[in-house]
Amino acid sequence: MKKIYMSTIAAAILSTGAMAESKSIKEAFENGKTSGDISVFHKSVSKNGANKDSAYTMGSIGLNYETDTFNGFKGNLGFRTNHKFSEKENTDYDETTKTVMSLANISYTNGDATIIAGRQEIDLEWIGDFHEAVVGVFTYVPDTTIVVAHTERFMAVDDDGGLDKMADIGTNNDGANVIDVKYEGIANTVINPYFMDAKDTFSAYGLKATTTVSNIDLTAHYAATSEDVSGTKDGSIAHVEVGTTVSNIGLTAGYITTDKNGGIGSLDTLGENIAPTKDIDSSVYGVDADTFYGKISTEISSVSLSALYTSTTHGAANNKDSELLIKAGTEVAENLEVNFLFSAASYENSNDDTDRVQVMATYSF
Repeated sequence: MKKIYMSTIAAAILSTGAMAESKSIKEAFENGKTSGDISVFHKSVSKNGANKDSAYTMGSIGLNYETDTFNGFKGNLGFRTNHKFSEKENTDYDETTKTVMSLANISYTNGDATIIAGRQEIDLEWIGDFHEAVVGVFTYVPDTTIVVAHTERFMAVDDDGGLDKMADIGTNNDGANVIDVKYEGIANTVINPYFMDAKDTFSAYGLKATTTVSNIDLTAHYAATSEDVSGTKDGSIAHVEVGTTVSNIGLTAGYITTDKNGGIGSLDTLGENIAPTKDIDSSVYGVDADTFYGKISTEISSVSLSALYTSTTHGAANNKDSELLIKAGTEVAENLEVNFLFSAASYENSNDDTDRVQVMATYSF
């Protein structure tokens, strides 16, 4: 399930200033904070043609512990365990891995520099999920945050499906290097150039700019790859979006286009966050794809509601796929949220059409 979340990088910066400095290692552990969540999730997918319908119900428990700060140092440890309650077909839910260690890192902050080493969550352009990495966050330049990272392995740690194991990065398991810069010296504007390189696999660069002018939110984003693996074509993607709010109703429209020969190349190897869809991402990121989408959202009596329609044309045959995505969510009690999702995906070949329903209840502490 796609989420909007605060990365460990940002959390490390904010929490270091918020937590009191302990006077000893023992006190740092005693003053540490525990957080977590317990959730129940159900997913059901109806499929066309000869494809079998699928469904499963599962539970997930996440538990994280963070020490207080001692001489600028802080430790984090986190686990997640997922359990299948039922499934429609034997292959609908992969329970090969039941428990993972999601966090195991030490961070050090000294003035305008923070270093995080170990297993951590990363949320940058085209890099997400949980990584075994060394990350440096530097704010020496006014209005600018510079992130420099080297990651060796990564995995997804989801509360709505089977858990993965850490996977090596790069053709020769050399990992990937990343530099990400965010400049916020212009009012209501963020300019974000970035570069990443996985040795002997691919390198990529991009520039994203967001701004708000007279209640109009604007986004422009371009990224491209240089592929090192023989037979893999270079890729690129361009994305523009405009949004506004009128009388508590959010309105958003966007356009995405990819390279006519290579699609987006290897850009989404370590994560992605442009495609607004749930089931037709591969079409949006496909070769020679042009995608238009529109979204409307609001909140009624503490219930958040949104409807998104996406239409994409891709490939030499100009195949047309579309998706209607409806979401609803509310806090039914303190720290207890319930979220609903419905997705209807229509493909060029109608035998591939799907209807998805998801429901999740999560208690956070």
